This record gives sequence, C-alpha cells and structure tokens, in this order.
Amino acid sequence: MNTITRSEGNKEHAEGSNLDISGQITPDDTHSVRTNSTKDHYWPHASKENCEDSRSSTVVHHEDNSRQRNFFKKWFSGMMGDIYAEDNPRDYPAWKKNIIIFIVGLSGISGPIGSMLYMPGLTDVAADLHASLPAINATVAAYVALMGIAPLFWASMSDTFGRKPMYIFSLIISIVAAVLCAISRNIAMLIVFRAIQACGSGSGQTLGAGVIADTFDVANRGRAYGIFYIGPLLGPVIGPTIGGFLCQFLGWRSSFYFLAILSGVLLLMVTFLLPETLRKKRDSEVLTDGSHDATEKRKPEKFKALKNLSAAFAPMLVMLGDPTVCVITVYNTVIFSCLYLLTPTITETFENLYNYTSWQVGLCYLAFGVGLVFGSVLSGQYADIILRRLRKKRGPENIYSELRLRATFPAFILIPAGYLIYAWTTEKGIGVYAPLIGLFVYALGQMSAFTPTSVYLVDSKPGRSASAIAINNCVRSIIGAITTIFSSSCLNAVGPGILYTILAAINVANCGTLLIVMIYGRRWRTAFEERTGTGPQKPFADNEKATDPKPHEKEEVKEYDEELAIVHSRMSEI
Repeated sequence: MNTITRSEGNKEHAEGSNLDISGQITPDDTHSVRTNSTKDHYWPHASKENCEDSRSSTVVHHEDNSRQRNFFKKWFSGMMGDIYAEDNPRDYPAWKKNIIIFIVGLSGISGPIGSMLYMPGLTDVAADLHASLPAINATVAAYVALMGIAPLFWASMSDTFGRKPMYIFSLIISIVAAVLCAISRNIAMLIVFRAIQACGSGSGQTLGAGVIADTFDVANRGRAYGIFYIGPLLGPVIGPTIGGFLCQFLGWRSSFYFLAILSGVLLLMVTFLLPETLRKKRDSEVLTDGSHDATEKRKPEKFKALKNLSAAFAPMLVMLGDPTVCVITVYNTVIFSCLYLLTPTITETFENLYNYTSWQVGLCYLAFGVGLVFGSVLSGQYADIILRRLRKKRGPENIYSELRLRATFPAFILIPAGYLIYAWTTEKGIGVYAPLIGLFVYALGQMSAFTPTSVYLVDSKPGRSASAIAINNCVRSIIGAITTIFSSSCLNAVGPGILYTILAAINVANCGTLLIVMIYGRRWRTAFEERTGTGPQKPFADNEKATDPKPHEKEEVKEYDEELAIVHSRMSEI
C-alpha cells in the first residue's frame, strides 16, 4: 500500500478524497485513490480549476437560495403583520382608520349572518339529506355552541400572535368549512362542518374589538364601535332574507357558497388592506448572543399562547363563585334557551300554516331582525334615562350597579306578551301579520333583557368584566344549543299554542331571578369581593397619601377588558 503525503496546499483536495486525516489510504478505497491520484498527476491544473468552479457554483447556489428564503420570509412577514413594529396605530391617518373600521365592521357580520342565513331552508335541507328536523336542528345547535366558545380562544391567541394572523387563519377556516358544508352528503357531515365553520366565523367579534381598542383612543372610540355594531345588527335582518332567496332559486347549498365567497372577500381585504394593530415590545433577554442562558429563556415563550389561554379561563373559574354572576347567567340562559325553541321552528310553522316558500319565510324573519335593531337602540336609551333619573333623585354617590337592572322591567312584559301573541295567532291560523307582530314584540323584550344585564356585568366587575361576560355567553350558548335539538319535537308534540304559552310562563317565573339580584346582589357582590380580593380599589381619603397619582393608567388597564366585554355581550345578544 502506497503512502501519499499531503502538503498544506493540497489539504482541501485531500479532505475531498478518500484519505484519512493522517494521509493514509484506507484499504477498501485503494483503487479509487490510485485513480484519483493518477488524474491529479497528469491534470493537476484542471483538477484545481474544477474544484474552484465547483466551490464558486455552490456559493452562488446557496446565495440564490438564501435570497429566495429571505424574499418569502419578508413577504410572509409583511402579509401577516409585525407586532413589534415601532409605529403607533393610534397615529394612523384618518383615511387609514376608516378603512380599518370598514373591514372590521364587515367582518363582524359574518358570524351573525352565518347563523341565520340558511334558516329559511331548513326543511329543504331535511328533504335533500333525508334527515329529520331534530337532526337538522342539531346543525343549528352545533353552530350556536361553538359561536359562544370559540371567541375565547381567538382572543387569547391574538394577544400573543397579533390580530391579523388570527383574522387570516379564522377566515381560511370559514372558507374551507363553508365549502365542506355545501358539499355535505349526509347530516353528520353537515353537523361537524357547521361546528368548524362557527369556530372560524366567531373570530370577528373578538378580533374586531381588539383592533378598535388598538387603533383608537378612548375619546374617539364611540364612532368606531357604532359602525362596528352595524354588522351584528344587520346579520339577523338581511341573513334570512338573502338565504331565503338563495334557497328558493339556487338551492340550500348556495347559501354556504355565499358564505364562502363572503369570507374570501374578507380574507383578501384583511390580507392586503388591514395592518397589524397589536404592538408589543421585544424581550431584551431573548435578543442575546445565542448563549445557553438565552436558549433557556427563549423556551418558555413557546408556551406563551397556552399561558394566555390559562389566563383567560382562570378568572372565569373565580367568577363562578360569585352569586350575582351565576344568577344573572341563569336569567339570560333561560331567555336564550326559550329563544332557540322558537327560531328554528319559524320556517316549519310558516311553511305549514301559510304555504310559504323559502324566500317568503326569509322575509318573515325581517320582523324578528328589525325588532332586535329597535330593541338594541331603545333599551340602551331607556337604561340611560333610568340612570339619569336615579342620579338626580339619589345623588351620584348613592348609585350602585344593581340599580341598572331596573331597565329590564319592560322585558318582564314584552317577552311573555310576544310569546302569547305568536302562540295563539299561529295556533288559530290568523293572518300572517299577527304572528309577525308577536315576533317583533318578543325581539324588543329580548334586547330589553340582555342589554341591561350585560351592562350590569361590565359595571359590577371592573377589571374582570370580560370573564363575567364570557361565563354568561358560554353557558347560555351551550344550553341554547341543547334546547335547539328538541325544538321541532316539542312543537309537533303539543302544538304552538301550548308550547309558547309554557315558554311565556317560564319567562314570567324567570323574572324572579332578576328581582333576587336587585334585592341581595349588592350584599352578595361585596361579600364575594372581600373574600376573593377582586373588588375595585377604594378611592383615597383626603388624609391619605396617594400612591397612585396616575388614574389614567388604571383606565388604560381596564379599558380593553371592559370594551371587549361589551362587544362580546352585544354580539351574543344578536
């Protein structure tokens, strides 16, 4: 075996051949090394030039790949937005803020319109999929349940990764789920995909509230929220009307294609027109020189989203110990459950009683939707009037949160009256105008009940109002979803007259839960706050030294929580 010695100049060539580090030929590769050494002996200059060409081409190739990776990375980062950007979204020009308001307002309509769009075509879905009406109602139940739960996850994720990425991911889910709903071949597929669709459509409620809070200061948010509320208010009004015409002339599957197109348009607008509005500071400890300590500090950041989820649910568990939150939740859950014994059966009732087609049934839902709009406006104004009168009579220092619940008194009459009108006009087959009046009156009563109780939860739980509202929304959505499944069976078993009279009686008895909170709520709430330390901070006395001289900072800490709670409640009311 020959021994080949290497000079320093040939070290790179030797490393590329089959030589060990000492320059010895391995026994298995004697032939190949002899061949290579022979080539190097006769063409030494050619070998060096080939190596240099190979190395230069490799460098160019790596540079091209690096440029491509950087381009796609920069493009993806620009599309998703940068939460660490140094600009302040509140300093955006007016035209840019108007675009933001328009996009988030339009996104707010997707959830409510998705829940009502195919209501006029429920009987068509049942016939096409060879399913019973209770099974069809399960598709409504799945959507309602997930619409009450999914926003909690989107809120937590958006606080970690930003608003825009969550918008994009949720809209993609909505598009895919809507298409899968449209091509469903059996009822099980439709139920599953409706639940997935609700997970995507429910993001607009939470994310829109976050975007507005990021972009507008407190003094200028009224107009932004006013426009943002238009979407959820219009959803129940235009959803059944559009869905009725689609089901009548293009089939029930077209309603889901419509939702997919709507989500697709929103996806394009969000991707190219909506900036990332969340701003966070980079952790200086993470931006170190890559040492072991930096790696250890970076690891927990991977679980920050899970920590946010835990932070979102932990206060909810605490709030379950507050009697006022539990009783208000029972009150709203009873109303919500009774509602979903009514709305899924409207299509069946009007088709059987008046021989209406899908588009005509869709128009009948207008009475209910318009009632919700008027009820939302009037109940808010009435609550303000009641509060002003109480302040004038008692003095501002003697006003406490439970007094706001007096604004629910119109609901004590309107909800039972709406049920009774609808019950016996449909039972006796009176002209269509009569049950439509009943639906309108009921909708007024529903908003008269939900709006003051939601405001009460916000006012009575400063700093924790989002948790109180979340409990309220989740519980009533889940229970409402369960009652939806049995709505058609109950209607067919006893008829509309008896069924809705029973619901009217239940809602009369339900008023007692609210009266209990009015009487004992302040005492319960104070005891709970003292026991758990969740109460608001007391104002400083004149002889005490104020250790917190910046009250505006406390407002900044609370403002997002309270506004998010209000938006959650207003959306879920619709």
